[in-house]
Amino acid sequence: MTATEVGRAGRREWIGLAVLALACLLYAMDLTVLHLAVPSLSADLQPSSSQLLWITDIYGFMVAGFLVTMGTLGDRIGRRRLLLLGAAVLATVLLREVAPTAQAEPGEPPTTAAEPAAVAQPEEPEPVQVIRSGSGCLACPGERRPTELPRFELPKPLPDNPSPPPS
Repeated sequence: MTATEVGRAGRREWIGLAVLALACLLYAMDLTVLHLAVPSLSADLQPSSSQLLWITDIYGFMVAGFLVTMGTLGDRIGRRRLLLLGAAVLATVLLREVAPTAQAEPGEPPTTAAEPAAVAQPEEPEPVQVIRSGSGCLACPGERRPTELPRFELPKPLPDNPSPPPS
C-alpha cells in the first residue's frame, strides 16, 4: 500500500471554510440572542421550567429539521440556486423591515414596517435607574437584589502528611 501525498489547502478550500465558519457564527449569535432574551420572555410569559426549556431548545430542533429539508431541496434544484433564492428572500425580508413605510412629519423619526406609528412603545427603564433602584436585571426592574451575600465556610485543609489508614 502506498502513501498518498496530501497537498496544502488552496484558496478555494479556505473560502469554503470561511463560509462554513460564518454560518456557524450566525447560528451561535442567534442562540446568544435567544438566551439573552430569556429573562424578558420569562417576565412576560411566565413559563414553567419545562416550557422555558422548550422555548430555548426548539430553535435547535427547527434548524436541524430545516437542514435536512433544505439539503434534500438543494439536491433537487441545485445548491447554488437554493443559496441565491435564500439570499433573495432574506434581502427582501430585511429591506421590508428596515425601509421607511410612510413619510414622516418634520422633526419626527420615520416609521418602519416593524414599528407602525400608531402603536405606542412602552417606556423602558434607563440602566442608571435600574442600578440606583438596586435591581440587577433590566427586564425585571421591580425585583430587589439581596443586600448581603450568603456566607459559605470553606472545608478545613487536609494535613500535609496524612497518616495511612488502619489495616
